[in-house]
Amino acid sequence: MTAINSVMIAGHKIKIQRTDQLEDCYGQYSHDKRTIQLAHNLTEQDYLPTLRHEMLHAAFHLSGISFLDSFQEESCVRCIDEIFFPAYERILKRLQNNHKTNTNDEIEQ
Repeated sequence: MTAINSVMIAGHKIKIQRTDQLEDCYGQYSHDKRTIQLAHNLTEQDYLPTLRHEMLHAAFHLSGISFLDSFQEESCVRCIDEIFFPAYERILKRLQNNHKTNTNDEIEQ
């Protein structure tokens, strides 16, 4: 698996580090350090969803949304993780399948 060292979010470079210092979680975003830490023992299957989850935390912090008095950040991140992204990924698969079908139809003609 290719390691990603940084990502740009809202014009800010966020460092991505692997660590064995995390307890009870797969990842963590530090707004002060502009760093995402990911557990060193993450499986390949868990790497991208965990990175995406921490990127959402970074986006909420960088946009200022997470500093609202009544904002429930973890609830919103989990909603996006568990509801929005699966729906979006299903649409992408449908579009890819339609594209393949259309391409095959063009070849057969």
